[in-house]
Amino acid sequence: MFKQHHVAPFAISMGSLLLSQIAFTAHAAALMGFEDSAMLMTEIGRYNQEWMLNYSPTFGHAIGVEQMRMSGKGERATTISGINYTGIIKRWNLPAAQANIWFNGSIGEARGQYDGFAYTPSLQFDIESTRLYFLAKARMIRAPHMNYDTAAVQAGFSFYETGFNETQPWFVIEAKTMRNNDPGLQVTPALRLINKNYFLEFGVTNPWQGEGFAPRLNAMFVF
Repeated sequence: MFKQHHVAPFAISMGSLLLSQIAFTAHAAALMGFEDSAMLMTEIGRYNQEWMLNYSPTFGHAIGVEQMRMSGKGERATTISGINYTGIIKRWNLPAAQANIWFNGSIGEARGQYDGFAYTPSLQFDIESTRLYFLAKARMIRAPHMNYDTAAVQAGFSFYETGFNETQPWFVIEAKTMRNNDPGLQVTPALRLINKNYFLEFGVTNPWQGEGFAPRLNAMFVF
């Protein structure tokens, strides 16, 4: 009886912790899935398009392929294709939230307005609870004579808490700048739906600009 009295609460707490880690990992801030999983991420909008497919052989590291397409002011589009690496630099497991610092980057080739060797290193900080979310990201996007460096912040909140197997709706707003891009500032309010294996996000960039506004779709799937 003595062992049962103490072991059961410990097992329950460890199970809850593990469940929370899986749930957080699958949320919007994550750049990879759990160990021995694959993740597909994509962004489709007027100003840039991007997709990435990676595989996590072990916790905290993922390798994959990435392609992005973007264009500057009055320029033809440039497509960058490359090999991508994602890694967790630091993770904090807080009592009711999780915070991370990520490195993500690719090396490859640019084709279009600019041609040649391309590289896209980035750093990302995010913190997320079951109800609140914040992200800050800086990314270099470079090729010969090309500089599309970006910086972005996101903040959001969930409308209500849900169970592990249920889909949770969030409101998220992002402000992003991209050098040599028109518009230079892109503000996107969006509705995000998060499940343990996916998220879908539907937003409109610069909705106040009349003809300048643009719909945007973000998606992530872990399998």
